[in-house]
Amino acid sequence: MPSIEPVKQAAEPAGTGGAARTILFLTVFIDLLGFGIVIPFLPMFAKNLGVGAFGVGLIMAIYSLMQLIVAPVLGRISDRVGRKPVIMLGLLGSSAGYAIYGFAGSFVALLASRALHGACAGTISTAQAYVADTTDDKNRARGMGMIGAAFGLGFVLGPALGGLLGQWGLRTPVFFAAGLTLGNFVFAGIRLPESHHPDKSQPLERGGIIEPLLALPRELTRHRLTRLFGIAFLVTSAIAALETTFALTAAAVYGYGAVGVGMTLAFAGVVQAVTQGYLLGKVVKRVGEQSLVKWGALALAVGLAPLGTLASPFAMLALMAILSLGYGLASPSIASLISRNTAGHLQGEVLGVNQSAMSLARICGPIMGGLLYQAIGPAAPYISGAAIAVVALAMAGKIDTGNLQEEGARQCSA
Repeated sequence: MPSIEPVKQAAEPAGTGGAARTILFLTVFIDLLGFGIVIPFLPMFAKNLGVGAFGVGLIMAIYSLMQLIVAPVLGRISDRVGRKPVIMLGLLGSSAGYAIYGFAGSFVALLASRALHGACAGTISTAQAYVADTTDDKNRARGMGMIGAAFGLGFVLGPALGGLLGQWGLRTPVFFAAGLTLGNFVFAGIRLPESHHPDKSQPLERGGIIEPLLALPRELTRHRLTRLFGIAFLVTSAIAALETTFALTAAAVYGYGAVGVGMTLAFAGVVQAVTQGYLLGKVVKRVGEQSLVKWGALALAVGLAPLGTLASPFAMLALMAILSLGYGLASPSIASLISRNTAGHLQGEVLGVNQSAMSLARICGPIMGGLLYQAIGPAAPYISGAAIAVVALAMAGKIDTGNLQEEGARQCSA
């Protein structure tokens, strides 16, 4: 079978090898560290402003909604002007979003801050495209795993640092995150090299830079990679339902307070970070991305299904480790499969569509998990999430990688 090579390692611009990916890792890590510092305190911050639970839900949802809308547009822009300007724009916008958050005195201001930050979070797909620019097929999944590891570490260290800063008031972590992200903007501006030098003589396709947004419904449902987008949506929905309801379950079933919840989530973050930053690169060369997607979905289902029904804290920790391992294997492997089967000049756009699918999942998953928890009980979101992971497993088993490679090769030669 002919293999698609969106970007060949030999064609890397000077300075965009492993060192550039290390700088990218630090950039994404610091960005996610700021996110982890702030988000655990959002409900308390909103409550102090007189915002009720439904309002908090809207604030959480608008972040993912803006990410859903903006990610493919930013991906198209990065294909046209390069990756670095879009990453820089995202960092600057995130810093501004934190600042608005810190000064917020009303529901509307808080909503606006999260909308801005959600739009800037669309740059994650650009970071994935950067990895695609600087890796060959054999190292693609490992590179995507580095992005996932940056996520995991940010979510492990961020809440702990935010808890320490929160002793001086709930606005202190927010302003610290704003300053940290602004410093990250300066760091990336100085140290991060450009990885993609597009041919600007090529005219924009009909619809210009907003065409990916206009075409998003079609791309999600009729694209040749729709099955992979669907798997990403299902896996992310299952994990998002867990993230939304776990603190409630930990208190109701296991008697955990805030410290216990934080330590448990930190443990899960460590497992995910090790999986994506170390284990994935060791295993993917032996078994391939498709197998890791299937094994990851299976582990996610096994870890989720009994959660909330077993009273032992040790059993709960074991289940959290299993499901974190599963998500850590599946998510970057899906992104790698999408990247490997996409032409180089479309990496940002197509990975942006995948990011939009995941953002849609982070709108639907929390709503589903919250409704099931309230209507049925603590175990319901996890049994449902396990069922969703099984559907993802079945879909992964039907991926025809040979056909995708042939179609991708035709796309490259078109």
